[in-house]
Amino acid sequence: MLDSIHPSLLALLSALNISIARTLYRNVLLRLGAGTTALASGSISLILIWSYYFFTDRVERWPIQGVAWFMIIGVLGGVGGRYLHFFSMKELGLARTAIILQTSIIWSTAMAIVLLGERMNLAIGAGTVAIMIGSILLVHKEESGPKKIPLGYYLIPVVAAFLLGLSHLLRKYGYAWIDSAPLGMSISNTVSVMTMIVIMPFTDERLPESWGRRPLFFIVVGALFNALAALFFWTAIQRGELVQVVPVSRISVLLMIFTSWLFYRKLERINAQVVYGGLLSVTGVSLVVWGK
Repeated sequence: MLDSIHPSLLALLSALNISIARTLYRNVLLRLGAGTTALASGSISLILIWSYYFFTDRVERWPIQGVAWFMIIGVLGGVGGRYLHFFSMKELGLARTAIILQTSIIWSTAMAIVLLGERMNLAIGAGTVAIMIGSILLVHKEESGPKKIPLGYYLIPVVAAFLLGLSHLLRKYGYAWIDSAPLGMSISNTVSVMTMIVIMPFTDERLPESWGRRPLFFIVVGALFNALAALFFWTAIQRGELVQVVPVSRISVLLMIFTSWLFYRKLERINAQVVYGGLLSVTGVSLVVWGK
């Protein structure tokens, strides 16, 4: 069914679902912590993803090469996408981390052009830059209070952004052996959750003694939208090109402003910076879609 949907639309659907999931996780993070929330939501999403695979899209042959690529993606997701991300937020702050992570678009686009031979025209190039700058404007906030940060610490989010971009590329390598988005994401997410379980004892975070019904409800519902976002994104990469799919998916930063109002009736502070960021993001997505 998803194969008939255009990759750009799948990327947009993924962005919408991930923005809803992250909005639901917002209050949960304050109570349970980032690591616990990521582990819990990842585990629930894992059950949903494997269920979808077994009931809809089974694959008879599992070449070891394809399984290996998807396992590597899982490790990169567990280490780069989560641990380094959270460690960077702790050491650098949320705003600095969010801004540097937007450069993952550059990494994935560059690797797609050099290693996959994908072609970028003027419209896609301009759209990608517009989305990246727009996302930076949307997430940029002044950190409260002066904070002296060693220069080397800025490498943490840079490495996280690189690993995120690399994981997009490796999906293409995995699909060359196993052309199934549900199976690929199932294997990857299994390894990712296992990686988080291994990493967690080495962090300062511990599982809470009590969870509460409301946070648990938000985690379960958020995991459902997170699983949908992953399914749409993996299928978009399977059927489309990275230079087209990845930039469109970054519109989730803008969509979170809308979903925050929808769920909490709380509108993010709108100023000229947010307006310019939103306009650039929308313009960039339009250029990327038009460029193909």
